[in-house]
Amino acid sequence: MKRMQRMVEQRGSKAKRKVIGRLPRIAAAVGASLVLGAFSIQAVYADTGCKADIPEYVDINVQAACPDMKGLKKDKKKVVKFTHKAHVEMLAKKEKKFVCATCHTSAASEKDIIGADKCGRLQKDLEKGGGPAKLKNHFHAICLKCHKALKKAGEKSGPTSCKGCHNRK
Repeated sequence: MKRMQRMVEQRGSKAKRKVIGRLPRIAAAVGASLVLGAFSIQAVYADTGCKADIPEYVDINVQAACPDMKGLKKDKKKVVKFTHKAHVEMLAKKEKKFVCATCHTSAASEKDIIGADKCGRLQKDLEKGGGPAKLKNHFHAICLKCHKALKKAGEKSGPTSCKGCHNRK
């Protein structure tokens, strides 16, 4: 765009006509890329089995979000920033199923996640693995196991060290 502005400034009205003549093609190209981008995003979400908007980031610091959950150990390390949308999109490329259940282990559908009591749902997940005292084991079994497997396979993976995901409080 700046190149076109310079061309108009340098060459005058002839260049202006040339730029104006290109506008419909430029607009069509921009519009097509926006439309195709929307389709590819919808396709990714369709592959996940989710119809709702998937948040970019999610706070998974359970002790802060669910202070009334009995049996939770004190939170010594805070999760830095969980890139929820990136995780969903990566899983959707690899698997053609309801990918949300990869992390939301008790969810059978989108309804089990959206609008449900976050703490109650997590408590249900944790009960399968030894209760809230095993929260660290629960997340590490899901997250760290996946990150290490991807790294071992030579694929792009998330962090595999403590500092990659956590900051000391």
